[in-house]
Amino acid sequence: MDRQNEIKEIDRLILKYLEGEASKDEKIELYRWIELSEENKTHFKEAQELWLSTQAILAPKEDTEKALQRFRSKIKNYNRRGKTFRKPLYYITQCAAIIVILLGLYYFFTGESNPEQYACVEMAIGNKGCITLPDSTVVWLNSGSKLTYPSRFSDKKRKVRLNGQAYFKVFHKEDQPFVVETNDMDIKVLGTSFVVKNYIRDEIIETALVDGHVEVYFPNSSVPPITLQPAEQVTYSRKTKETKIYTRKDSSLYHIWAQEKLLLSNCELTEVIEKLGAWYNVTMTCTNTSPAPVYMTLTVRTEPLKEILQTLKSIAPIDYRFNNDTVYIEHKPNG
Repeated sequence: MDRQNEIKEIDRLILKYLEGEASKDEKIELYRWIELSEENKTHFKEAQELWLSTQAILAPKEDTEKALQRFRSKIKNYNRRGKTFRKPLYYITQCAAIIVILLGLYYFFTGESNPEQYACVEMAIGNKGCITLPDSTVVWLNSGSKLTYPSRFSDKKRKVRLNGQAYFKVFHKEDQPFVVETNDMDIKVLGTSFVVKNYIRDEIIETALVDGHVEVYFPNSSVPPITLQPAEQVTYSRKTKETKIYTRKDSSLYHIWAQEKLLLSNCELTEVIEKLGAWYNVTMTCTNTSPAPVYMTLTVRTEPLKEILQTLKSIAPIDYRFNNDTVYIEHKPNG
């Protein structure tokens, strides 16, 4: 069999595997093919990424051969344009710059029957991404974040695991709670929008509610569960085991980083600084009061923070300095 026909057959097998329809013998055939070469491993990985970004390659009533042709066409297009997705801080709507691993391979080789398959989606440093889970929940992942979830949720609970920062818009299911597990904080919801920040390196982890309601649990401490109201944020210190609750007037600031671009139209400088801090995930604070209001309009996409600050400095009487993870803005008295 030549390479072209081999790939056609393998694409058919990959589709069956990703849709959970492959037999045990077909799985063995696929696993052996993957291990034959690095080229095969790359092809399989790209197929996984593509399938996760579109979720349903085969529509229920779609002709199988047409679906396979479209699938192969998308892989070719993906390969041709792949490099365009790998820009720093580029918002990746189809998750082209992610690392995806189907953990079902491991469970198969351990000899378990009918193993539950998991997908692990990890954003590279400097990239953001958006995925849709099997229940239609939408998740935006920030740079350096990793989400693990089953290919099919159980009937009683929808459970995922997060390391990093994510904005969830959970599809409402009254009889099937959605649970986000992290190392020191678990979040339980039915249908709502919220943000979780839980990088392993952080001492302070947090959950912020945009709308609906969530219950936050702390499995590694004696802190009782907390129910958040819209616009509220709870923080938890891994060091002291203490919690604090804050409220923001504008709850959109919790997930502003998930947007494709930041539009600031005739905004007062204090508002600009607040939104830039949320966008770049840094603390920005003014060290003194401006003698007069300063308004500005700008659009931020993938530019480094220092470049944006230089732009602000050129159009407003300010100066700035960095101190660890904090940016201090100082108003110049004489402009």
